[in-house]
Amino acid sequence: MNKNKVVIHNPLFYDLGLKFEESVTTIESITQILRETFPTWQEQEYKHEFLAYNFSYLSLHIPHISFIANKETIKIGQIDITVNLMVTIRINGTICFEYQYSIEQSHQCNLLEIVDELQAYTNVTYKSYLKRKAAYSNSMTKIKYPEQITVPPIFNHGVILDLIKDVLKSKKIGLKNSYIYPYQHGRILYSFDESNEEVKSILFTKDFTDNASEISDGGIFVDTWKTVIFTNRDKNEVFLELYYENLANFFQCQTWIFHCEHLLKEIDEKKIKKEHTYAELNKQAEEIESLYFSCNRKMINFTNLSIAFKNDYYTELSKVIIDAIKLEAHIHQTHKHFSAIKEHINIVKLHTDTRKEKNTRFLKIFMALNLSAGIASLIPTSLDGDVSKFGTSIIPTLVWLTFGFIAFVVFYLESKNKS
Repeated sequence: MNKNKVVIHNPLFYDLGLKFEESVTTIESITQILRETFPTWQEQEYKHEFLAYNFSYLSLHIPHISFIANKETIKIGQIDITVNLMVTIRINGTICFEYQYSIEQSHQCNLLEIVDELQAYTNVTYKSYLKRKAAYSNSMTKIKYPEQITVPPIFNHGVILDLIKDVLKSKKIGLKNSYIYPYQHGRILYSFDESNEEVKSILFTKDFTDNASEISDGGIFVDTWKTVIFTNRDKNEVFLELYYENLANFFQCQTWIFHCEHLLKEIDEKKIKKEHTYAELNKQAEEIESLYFSCNRKMINFTNLSIAFKNDYYTELSKVIIDAIKLEAHIHQTHKHFSAIKEHINIVKLHTDTRKEKNTRFLKIFMALNLSAGIASLIPTSLDGDVSKFGTSIIPTLVWLTFGFIAFVVFYLESKNKS
């Protein structure tokens, strides 16, 4: 590798909003659809390291799909940058646009300014995507964006995302989720030769060196939002494989958290408008329980590395990645959100049940009074239309006593139930 070369990795995750059947058949169907829809894409086949994984773990997991989608050379200032785009789809319903930027002349440029420009491209196209989805709102509208910027075509991955969603829907692959998380999540990783002192001086700030975890005999430095990899091809591939897999798990937790937020808001809005019915709430509670069980089944394997690996190096890398990207905290937050939504819906069910009971009570009182009024209407009939008999006949008295008795019993029983 050219010692002045820097490769920047920028994976961007999105939610497809689809629930796939977890089978190899599904993967084969999606792969075939991508081949037909994007004939210029090059399929990438990944093979797991024979001695690294437990076969029992691999038997439970469906492989992901990866295609090299595009390659383009762009110029920022006087520097040529080769941009490669790989698209990866996982059975969990996420899609990752893996950007890789290669800079051969790092010694002739301001690396951080170039990274800012590259981030500007992805952010501007991201903004356009969110506006199309009506998801660009609230404080988001206060974010500063470059006023005038021409985005190279390779960065318009939002168009690819929409097309993939449409074609999967038309082919009836996957079931549409009730909620689609519209936002992205990504990180930045730098890879370069250890002898490149100029780039090292730029990236290895005091703040980074104080917080980054050093692994692989000093070959990799991992922090929450920035990672530095000194070039060693074999180790790079292993690290990136594990990093992307754990980041996919992090993003999946993110989608579940915001799914819960969406449900909380929806339940609250209906509660305020008194649009809930007990039967609907009960059905929704069952769906939430089903969703939680499904999510919990997946999360329990996110951090138990003994299940996945029989290789200490893979385990070491994964532990550092999980800690750096704060995956365990995100799993914990997901559990808290599910607990909150289950508690919230039970409270609303109780409130709706009480309101239903109150309405039923009023209905019973109304029916009792209506019955009493019906009995009272018998008075004129019992007198055969002769009002002069009113004072001597016992029937009016019995009717009024019956009316009073019914009213007393109903009010007494309802007051007792209420207390």
